[in-house]
Amino acid sequence: MSVIDGLRHRVRVWLDRDAYDREMDEEVRHHLALDAAQHVGPDGRSASEAELIARRRFGNRTFHKEERRRVAGLAMFDGAALDARHLTRWLRRSPGFAALAILTIALGIGVTTAVVSIADHVLVRSLPFGDTDRLMMMVELDGHGGFRTPSAPTAEDWRQDAGTAQAFDGVTYVRGDGVTLRVGDEAETVGDGFVSPEFFPLLKTRPLLGRTLLPDDQRADAPLVAVITHRLWQRRFGGDRAILGRSISIDSIPTTVVGVMPPGAVYPPFADVWQPITKFKHQDILLRRGFHADSRTLARLRAGVDSARAMAFMQPVARRLAQDYPADQAKWMPALFPVRNEIIGNIRPMLLTLAAGAAAVLLLACANVAGLLLARVTARSRELAVRGALGASRGRVVRQLLTESLILSALGGVLGTALAAFGVKVVAKLMGDRLPRVEELVVDQRVLLVAASVTLLTALLCGVWPALRATRHRSSEVLRASASGAVGLRRDSRLRRMLVTVQFALALMLLVGAGLLMQSFRRAAAVDVGFDPRGVLTFRVAPPSGAYAQPGEAAALYDRLMVATRAVPGVVDAAFINHAPFGRAAITTSVEVEGRPMLDSSNQVFYRTVSGNYLDTMHMALAGGRWFDDADLRSQTGSFVINQAMAKLYWPGTNAIGQRITVRRASQARADFGKPMSGTVVGVVRDVHQQRQDVVPDPEVYVPYTTETWPWGMLVVRTRDGVRSSPALLRAIKAVDPRLVATGDPGTASFTGIEDTIAKSLAPRRFSMTLISAFAACALLLAGIGMYGVVAYGIAQRTREIGVRKALGATDGLIVRQLLRETAWVVVGGVVLGCGGAWAAGRLIRGLLFDTQLTDPGTFVLTIGLLGAAALGATLLPARRATRLDPTIAMRGE
Repeated sequence: MSVIDGLRHRVRVWLDRDAYDREMDEEVRHHLALDAAQHVGPDGRSASEAELIARRRFGNRTFHKEERRRVAGLAMFDGAALDARHLTRWLRRSPGFAALAILTIALGIGVTTAVVSIADHVLVRSLPFGDTDRLMMMVELDGHGGFRTPSAPTAEDWRQDAGTAQAFDGVTYVRGDGVTLRVGDEAETVGDGFVSPEFFPLLKTRPLLGRTLLPDDQRADAPLVAVITHRLWQRRFGGDRAILGRSISIDSIPTTVVGVMPPGAVYPPFADVWQPITKFKHQDILLRRGFHADSRTLARLRAGVDSARAMAFMQPVARRLAQDYPADQAKWMPALFPVRNEIIGNIRPMLLTLAAGAAAVLLLACANVAGLLLARVTARSRELAVRGALGASRGRVVRQLLTESLILSALGGVLGTALAAFGVKVVAKLMGDRLPRVEELVVDQRVLLVAASVTLLTALLCGVWPALRATRHRSSEVLRASASGAVGLRRDSRLRRMLVTVQFALALMLLVGAGLLMQSFRRAAAVDVGFDPRGVLTFRVAPPSGAYAQPGEAAALYDRLMVATRAVPGVVDAAFINHAPFGRAAITTSVEVEGRPMLDSSNQVFYRTVSGNYLDTMHMALAGGRWFDDADLRSQTGSFVINQAMAKLYWPGTNAIGQRITVRRASQARADFGKPMSGTVVGVVRDVHQQRQDVVPDPEVYVPYTTETWPWGMLVVRTRDGVRSSPALLRAIKAVDPRLVATGDPGTASFTGIEDTIAKSLAPRRFSMTLISAFAACALLLAGIGMYGVVAYGIAQRTREIGVRKALGATDGLIVRQLLRETAWVVVGGVVLGCGGAWAAGRLIRGLLFDTQLTDPGTFVLTIGLLGAAALGATLLPARRATRLDPTIAMRGE
């Protein structure tokens, strides 16, 4: 019989065992009939005598059938089925044990599977681009740590250079911009990537629907078309496959959708829409070598060329550009960064920390269940010894115990997988756009494979040690020990205490990590942002395309909006700024200090244009000098207000008031972009945290909005009623210009509370803190359950001893104190191991901490106190039951 035939035969046997049994019975009967016929002869033997002789010659029929079943591969299957039936009967008799073991395993598997699934989607899986590792973002660096994106002319020089062509398959420039997308009566602000014909071929990603942009789309007379992302397609259009050919409004201009990209295929990360770069409304910016914002330069390495070699090819063109354009390029050199790093960002430390926490919870769950199984095996020692005395091999007993562990783990795995699926959905909802590639986060085959692998690992971790421990003693030794009443072997008791010590150590590590993250979150949330955010609402003013194009028209619009909103009941004041705090948007400009050399080649400060009442509206404080007055707003001579960070940077130890500086206009949409403005510093304001509370404020310069009027910006309104004032405020804005407000608008026509925005800025910290705290709570619960199980089982095994001691006069307090001393040694061992482990593992979360030391004493003291309280509670409950034992009944029971 060939191997294939043998496998086919075994499969057939496994699938129809009853038919196989009938076939064997028929073969035996046929063999006995033939043998009996040979013994019926002339010597006078009867048929019954001949049949008896045949049966004696054949031997034990059951033995032969079992041997055939073993050869056919059914013996192991029968044994597993028998073990499963035995476990099922036992679990029905002990539902508490079953529920505790299954829930513990489900908790460990669910947490681990959810975190591994998130890490797999975010960190491990390839981006939906062809040869992702060869996609590079091209940037420029100076010798002082400065960073900027290349200008469009520089990117074009790189693309056309013959040396660069040897390193890259292509180079393309992407211009980013915020546009107003209007669909019916709804509108929102989305990111738009204006791209050249080379962009999509460099990505090497086929669209999910339709097509990408073609060279013909770049013609000046070509119809306006756009490609949209999968996330925008789902969110705004409900995944309607009839989207192709549909007209949408982008900045009030009808545009036809020609394609939808697949999930995750988004670059730059801010893009929701792609349009031809020739349709960008400020073409003059693309000709300015000095403009280095709101863009990306993408390149694809040639096969066989790494980043270092590509940089060598780029050096000649970099030197040539430095000579040709010394003012802009002399101190800047090109650099390459993988696109993957930009998309994923700095999420890796957080996910690795969560993975370590999940692994600790899984180990805790395994240790807990292993302790339960070890206790159960010890209680069954007499049963297993009897089976061994009757001929069961050690392998058969181990297989039975492993089968039971596998079934428990499988039940816990099913429940844990459901828990993981729920957890993944919760994470995706809570993190939103704070987690990269969140739209790809689904439970799929890879997640199920992870769950199955974790389940198998859990079964082995939980079952191997108890199974080996159960079979290491001879049956005769166990039977003698059980006859004397000493069923629970002292060595097994020590092993269970060791498991609980390990559980307490792991719980301490997680509790310390959670405590440190809580301290960091509390201290970050308590940082003074530099203004009073209570009741402050922001509204993005985005004039329709072509409207209010001149600075005077835009300034008049902003004035009317401030007047209209101040008239709304409950409004305290209203102001205007180009980029509001915590709004994720900002722009820098270069600064020159009269009489001082430049600090570095970039010399960049954040640039903010504000109305005259912005200081009062935001409740900001002056550190020196004054704020803008009416004369500053009417004059174009140049008055500037700076923050403390800029004053300390440029005038350390001296007074910045009255100093002369020159900044360059930063509004790219204006014709005078990049033109210098010289003036005097008239005031210094206290630092304001503009992006996050846990980031040191950067140098900033404030300019009157009448000196440089931004083409769009943020209306800031302080109200007494908070977001409840939004409907009335929207009506006031609509009365000024209905085009600024759209019905149901979630983006451009809704007011956002800065308090909510500040809370969202702490979302990553809150997310990691919440999950690690949940892991720590689970660890504390599991450690307490483990301690309870050890103490309760030890008391059950020492019933006779306790009874004898009480009969001899031992008091309840003495018995409780002895149990507490035994528990104390377990806790002390866990604390020692856990403190060492927490100190060593603290490096994982060091990057997540803010103003908090890894050895924060308060955190360690509180954590040890929690563990001690959990151990005390887990010990006192069974100890109280022990004190209620009647000595006579306890000794009679033994």
